Amino acid sequence: MKKEHQEILDLIATYLEKHPSQRFGQALLNLRINEFKNIQNPEKENYQLRDIHNDADSKIIKRIEKQLAWFDQQSNTKS
Repeated sequence: MKKEHQEILDLIATYLEKHPSQRFGQALLNLRINEFKNIQNPEKENYQLRDIHNDADSKIIKRIEKQLAWFDQQSNTKS
């Protein structure tokens, strides 16, 4: 296993520990590991998953970290 693989798994595990009621598939979408094709124009309905085959592991890690930072920001705003 590559270092990046372990980092992705650790980020998912930490997220699921904080959100145990979420299903695994929900976590993949919530962390933006899997994304819908039309993420740039959400007003246009397109509920097909984007093929992430060519996404580098480092790009996926950055997406997860960006999403986690956004979640933290939203939590701090509500407090």
